[in-house]
Amino acid sequence: MQQVLCKSCDQTVSLPDYRPGIKCVCPHCGALLRSGHLVPLKNTAAIALAALILLGITIFEPFLAIESLGIEQRMSLASIFSVLKGDWSLLLYIFLLFAFLLPTTMLLQTVLAGITGLRPDRRFCELYQFCHRFCMVDVFVLGVLVSLVKLTSLANVSFHEGFFTGFAFSVLLMRCWIKLPPEQMWDHYMQSKLPALMPGKSGMAQGMVRCHHCGQVHPFREGGCCPRCLHKSSLRVEGSREKSTAMLLAALILYLPSNLYPIMFTQYLGNSTGSNIVDGVISLWNMDSRFVALVILTASIFIPVFKILMLFYLIFMTASAKIKKPALLSRIYRVISFIGKWSMIDVFVVIIMSSVVRIQGLLTIDPGLAILAFCAVVLITMFAAEVFDERLIWDMRSHNGRATSRIKDGQQAAAGI
Repeated sequence: MQQVLCKSCDQTVSLPDYRPGIKCVCPHCGALLRSGHLVPLKNTAAIALAALILLGITIFEPFLAIESLGIEQRMSLASIFSVLKGDWSLLLYIFLLFAFLLPTTMLLQTVLAGITGLRPDRRFCELYQFCHRFCMVDVFVLGVLVSLVKLTSLANVSFHEGFFTGFAFSVLLMRCWIKLPPEQMWDHYMQSKLPALMPGKSGMAQGMVRCHHCGQVHPFREGGCCPRCLHKSSLRVEGSREKSTAMLLAALILYLPSNLYPIMFTQYLGNSTGSNIVDGVISLWNMDSRFVALVILTASIFIPVFKILMLFYLIFMTASAKIKKPALLSRIYRVISFIGKWSMIDVFVVIIMSSVVRIQGLLTIDPGLAILAFCAVVLITMFAAEVFDERLIWDMRSHNGRATSRIKDGQQAAAGI
């Protein structure tokens, strides 16, 4: 049996020996403690190498072509660079970072660690963790599919080799993303040696802390650092609620212009028409693409609003210390963290449409300034969820109408009082 600290509720849980196909979840909050399908690093590295080869093919091979009134326009992923590098270089940087540079870096690191035998160091793991957190190839692929529905209403669409190799690349990449989480890479750098833990007690009550950054469990010392990642050690993320609240207020300010102003302009035979997110949903609905319209409506309207409201609710509940169902609030928080990046679908749709539809004198699509505001809303809410410390939900839960806070007790336990 192995004793571990749950990252969500800070409770000590006893894990049985690993058996394939059997996953372990926390009995208190339901968080996943260990996957039932652990894969050796070498196997994941082989898949990563295959994904990199497919990516190289995808970039330069024709992706798709559109034809309208006898005029054909072909598009490859490389053409996105030439289209956006002028007036819309910021959108180009967003595409390069989230859909190309970060995923490619993550795959290269996996190959280096798994095939060449390179031993990861601290900076290597820091970079891998960042790339893993903000890899959005899966969102980009869904954006491509949504773009295809819109394109079919404007012109005839045909697919080429790059489209199929790109789809295969995304599948392999997502397998690597799932099978090699950041904490596993940290373990390859420095194996986590768990100290003696008492089952049924929280880490805070034992003077132990699970690093919010790398997952290392170690004794808490005021002003100390995590022995593995060297981040400042704290029982809970300092100023968690305050930082998250400030980011949510910024997201609210940007949310209105991102939905009221056009995110895309369509020029057809010299006539320019702007459309915002709601206009795009209505247009898709009228085209009988109702499933895609619901996807855009959910990802671009409901998810940002849901994230902002629910995070405000979690902040209020943890501040008031009147939590009676902490397991429910923990599930809400994990849903918020999971769905955060999917609102980027509209950003990628605009990037793809602007790159593909460039038939001069006939049909051209250009981005609108609102797409930058919307992109900022998505990223800020992602950071707001990242900063919020889920363990506060369990620290501030109430029993029989009286709130109990374990932070003071944890500080005393760490000091040996």
